[in-house]
Amino acid sequence: MAAHKIYFHVTWSTHRRLPMIDARTRDFLTTYFQKIAKQERVTILSLAFLRTHVHLLLKSGPKVDLPRLLQLLKGGSSYAASRQPDNVLGLRWNPEYSVTTVSPRLLSVAEKYVASQNERHPLEAI
Repeated sequence: MAAHKIYFHVTWSTHRRLPMIDARTRDFLTTYFQKIAKQERVTILSLAFLRTHVHLLLKSGPKVDLPRLLQLLKGGSSYAASRQPDNVLGLRWNPEYSVTTVSPRLLSVAEKYVASQNERHPLEAI
């Protein structure tokens, strides 16, 4: 276990912010993201899906390759989710994403923020 921990709040949206995430896609993405996080030795502390975007709160060591991680999460999930037999919406992400580091002292605030996304965006809640 690394002596240093880094916390990230990561968010990105669907292509043209179209509502491409339904309950089945959310469930698939939850499992997929957890698998990638484990593979890349990153911990998902909090996760929120809305119909048009994603919020992740991550804990990692100092050697994380963040662009690679995001490529695996975004590119891999888009490819895999769009090929699920029950996915009628397809899934494409905008190429951009936002990453903000989170101070350990503000971690609980960030967790509450991610957990409150359905209340913040009630029309986009799944």
